[in-house]
Amino acid sequence: MDQFNAVLNANLNILVVISLLCLSMALLVLLGVALSLVPQANRTLGAFERLANTVSTELQPTLSEASKLLGGVLKLQDIAQSSVSNVSDKVEDMTGNLSRAAEGAKKGSSIVGAGLLAGIKAYLHAKDEHAEG
Repeated sequence: MDQFNAVLNANLNILVVISLLCLSMALLVLLGVALSLVPQANRTLGAFERLANTVSTELQPTLSEASKLLGGVLKLQDIAQSSVSNVSDKVEDMTGNLSRAAEGAKKGSSIVGAGLLAGIKAYLHAKDEHAEG
């Protein structure tokens, strides 16, 4: 039985050594892959840093230009509103003037019509008197 235990221990020792060798090889492979990722991670972090610097330097001028543009748009809106208001006032004035002119023309035409009717009546009345007399 001692001999069996010795063989079993020797086989277990060999199995442990082979397992440790496989584990160390896997660790070396993982270390090689990890070392190749370090420069790529460094480049990526550098790119993020440059992007952050660009955004921080360009954001302020862009915001100020956008603010100026918005101010110009608001001024144009105010000008357009005042122009529309002025045009509306002038249209109302013209409507009032046209209404007054139409009323005046109506009165004038009724006066002319009344005068024409009176003239025709006078002519017919005078013709009747001339024919009787």
